[in-house]
Amino acid sequence: MKNSKLTVKEIVIIAVTAAVIGVIYTLLDYAYMPLSAVLGQVFMEITFGVYLLSAALPMYMLRKPGAAVFGALVTAGVNLLLGSPYGIQLVLAGLLQAAGVEIGYRAGEKYKGSMLNILLGAVLGALLVFGRDCVFFGTLSLGTPVWLGILIVRLLSAVIIGTILVKYITAALVKAGVLKGFACAA
Repeated sequence: MKNSKLTVKEIVIIAVTAAVIGVIYTLLDYAYMPLSAVLGQVFMEITFGVYLLSAALPMYMLRKPGAAVFGALVTAGVNLLLGSPYGIQLVLAGLLQAAGVEIGYRAGEKYKGSMLNILLGAVLGALLVFGRDCVFFGTLSLGTPVWLGILIVRLLSAVIIGTILVKYITAALVKAGVLKGFACAA
C-alpha cells in the first residue's frame, strides 16, 4: 500500500457518498419498524447488507485504513441529523460494522479490495453488530431457532446483498468518472 493517508478528494467523495447513504438509511429506518412487525424480525434481517454499505462502500472504494470508520461516522451523523429513531445505537452499529470491515481488509489481502477482503469484512461486521444486539437487545433470549435464524439471514445478507451493492455502486461511480485515481478504478 503506497500512501495510506487520505487525500482531500478522497475525504470529499467519501463524505458525499456516506451522506447519501445516511439519507437512504433514514428512509429505511422509518420503513423497518412497520415492516418488521408484519414480516417478522428474521425476514427483516435481509436488509442488513444494505446497512453494511456505510462502512463497506468507502473501504472498497479507497482501500485505506480508516475509510470504513470515516464512512460509517458520516453516515451515522447524517442519519441522526435527519431524525433516525434509533439514536446513538446506530452510531455504535456503524462503528462495529466499520471495525469488522477494517479488520477484514487488514487481515485479508492487505487492502487489495479482493473478494476475501469484502467477505471477511462483511462477516466480521455482521458478527460484531450481532454481538451488540445480544448485549443491548437480548437477542439470545428469543430462543435458539430465532437468534440462529437472525444470525444466518444477517450473514447471508451481508455477504450477498452487501457485496453486490458495493460492487455495483462502485462500478457505476467508476464508469461515471467520479472515482478517477481511486484504488478501485485502477
